[in-house]
Amino acid sequence: MTRGSGRPGAGRRDAILKVAARLFAERGYHAIGMAELGEATGLGRGTLYHYIKSKEDLLHDIAREYIADLVEAAERTLQDEAEPAARLRMLGRELIEKIASHQAELTVCFRELHSLSEPWRTEVLELHRRYEAAWRDTMQEGAEAGVFRPYDPIVLKGVLGMYFYSYLWLRAEDSRAPVAIADRLNDLAIRMLVPAIAASSAGSR
Repeated sequence: MTRGSGRPGAGRRDAILKVAARLFAERGYHAIGMAELGEATGLGRGTLYHYIKSKEDLLHDIAREYIADLVEAAERTLQDEAEPAARLRMLGRELIEKIASHQAELTVCFRELHSLSEPWRTEVLELHRRYEAAWRDTMQEGAEAGVFRPYDPIVLKGVLGMYFYSYLWLRAEDSRAPVAIADRLNDLAIRMLVPAIAASSAGSR
């Protein structure tokens, strides 16, 4: 998703979103006020209202835009990659790379969703549902093809949680590249999904 183009003041607004995401991630959405946001952005509270309508307006944009990016990438991956295991690895890599490059924004996206009022909460929840559906469809197709165990929604939640909660421990200064971390998590996910006989055969090689 392209940001910062086509709208007057878009670049400044994107900079405000980045500062807001950092503060919301560090201290929590409800702990930050507009006066503090104005000071942190260097704009002052009055000027800040020129670019945004409210603090919740900022939260909505952060929560929506980054999960929308993941949905767009995931649905494109579903079209481009037919093989379920390869597709799952692509989904995992996309997710970890996004969290690593936008950790504050994804922290807010995952942790502060409950702070949105309606209809914004429902809008963002629908994006989360679509993203989860990409993983669900991949696991179901793998099960139907015999390369994964029978589909289990609990396993889906467990696999997604393993990736999602990396926002708690991924660090920019980590010497491991995001792609290497994604590959480790992908290996774990595949082991959870492949039939026991196949997993045993792979482990004995």
